[in-house]
Amino acid sequence: MTRPGRRPALPVIAILLVVGACGPTAGAGGPPPSAPPGGAVITAEAIAFDRIELVAPAEAAFPLLFENRESAPHNVTIVDDADRSLFVGEIFGGPASRTYDVGPLPPGTYRFRCDVHPEMSGTIIARKASPYGSAALH
Repeated sequence: MTRPGRRPALPVIAILLVVGACGPTAGAGGPPPSAPPGGAVITAEAIAFDRIELVAPAEAAFPLLFENRESAPHNVTIVDDADRSLFVGEIFGGPASRTYDVGPLPPGTYRFRCDVHPEMSGTIIARKASPYGSAALH
């Protein structure tokens, strides 16, 4: 029984739980997912990518698994030194993931970024396969 003029605490607690679950890190946590065969993976969480460098095969298409662990919309775009887009991935909110099919990149170093949050960025290095094996993706 509640005292006169005092409301029960249960509805307040329920509201706090619902609001907390709708925050930007709902569904977050855990290790990044495994990269698809022959591909790479990037995770977005707390308005940041989980890595600032990727290595990809030069002159070969590859899958890029992008996991958005927050409700904020993100994507992955790859640009050259002149800031020309070489690849633009779909922008989407999360928690969700997409596997982008990235076309062949010439050997070199490029920048990747989120178009919605340009401060989220990193470097992608497209390497030719060595005669001893293929370029490692990570």
